[in-house]
Amino acid sequence: MSIAPQATSRPSRISRSPAPASGPAGTMRVLHAITPSRMAGAETFLARLLNHAKGGRIEHRCLVNNDSPAINEMRAAGIDFAQAGIGGKVNLLAVSRLARAAREAGASLIDSHLSTASWWCCWLERCGGIPTVGHVHGFTSAHWHRGQSHLVTCSHAVKEDLIEKGFDAGQITALHVPVEPADVMAARSRRDVRQEFGVDDDTPVVGTFAHLSVKKGHRELIVAAEQVLREMPNAQFWCFGDGLLREELTAKADELGISDRFRLMGFRRDVPDMMRAVDVMALPSHREPFGLVYVEAGLCDRPVIACQAGGAPEIIEHAESGLLVPPMSPGKLAEAILELLGDRTRAEKMGRRGNEICRTRFNWPNYVEQLSQVYEQVVEQFAR
Repeated sequence: MSIAPQATSRPSRISRSPAPASGPAGTMRVLHAITPSRMAGAETFLARLLNHAKGGRIEHRCLVNNDSPAINEMRAAGIDFAQAGIGGKVNLLAVSRLARAAREAGASLIDSHLSTASWWCCWLERCGGIPTVGHVHGFTSAHWHRGQSHLVTCSHAVKEDLIEKGFDAGQITALHVPVEPADVMAARSRRDVRQEFGVDDDTPVVGTFAHLSVKKGHRELIVAAEQVLREMPNAQFWCFGDGLLREELTAKADELGISDRFRLMGFRRDVPDMMRAVDVMALPSHREPFGLVYVEAGLCDRPVIACQAGGAPEIIEHAESGLLVPPMSPGKLAEAILELLGDRTRAEKMGRRGNEICRTRFNWPNYVEQLSQVYEQVVEQFAR
């Protein structure tokens, strides 16, 4: 992995962070700065990254803004973190607080997560204090990252989006988000889950796992479901998750006469159990930045139907581990669902192939190693 050097304009300088004061000689330290308003995907990812990176050649510390909802999660995960008032995009003290936290941690580099932390890292780096890397967890405004040495995106789709917004390709590394297979181990049997919902083992079930929103494709899904149920009236659609579309989807299911088979199951924490109880996972998101749920479904041996857009094609091999359809095309979506529900042997083969792909491509050891290489090259180039 090679990172192209970046020309950076650095005005008045903040004193550079000192070398690590303790630990093995020459050990690099990275400070992760995150400014969350709630506990969501980026926060969970960071907690897992810090755990999987323990004992490696780079020491990782974490800085969260005061009163962050991520604090309890970090503490429960055994993460070493500090707190500082770095939240808010008009916080005039955030840059100096960030610089102080980096010095106290003996950090050689700061890795930012979410827009506010990245915004303050841009200003800190412009003042020449310390190199920064921005983790980009989704499609976002380029504004929050201009001035950072390097960006790490969750997919090539997000990388290409940033290139279109003016970033140099050599300034960005795409690293797919990993999933630990143990995190998707089922605690209950398929039969047990199906009995809970009054469905026998032979009933074809399509599962969807996502926030109920327009961009996740639920409007197209319910239209496709009605078409599928005309051909396969004994099938069921289980939608897990809550969101703004719940009332709309409930009314639409009643209007179409499928409310007994298009079922809104609400939010569940036992997602692996639910995934292993369905036959096909279908999530027709219009433009998913990456699609961690597709990886989770693969690790659960489930074939996936998704849209040929965003990061989904980087996870799903069409006709091998699932099927890809055009975005916002309920007719094509219905055809794909019928194709897999009508051939259980093929669907099961796709599910096994998806498991192989996800275990090979989306694992933590590879991710931590590649990210470590990015850090080392950024620090080396900044020192020149």
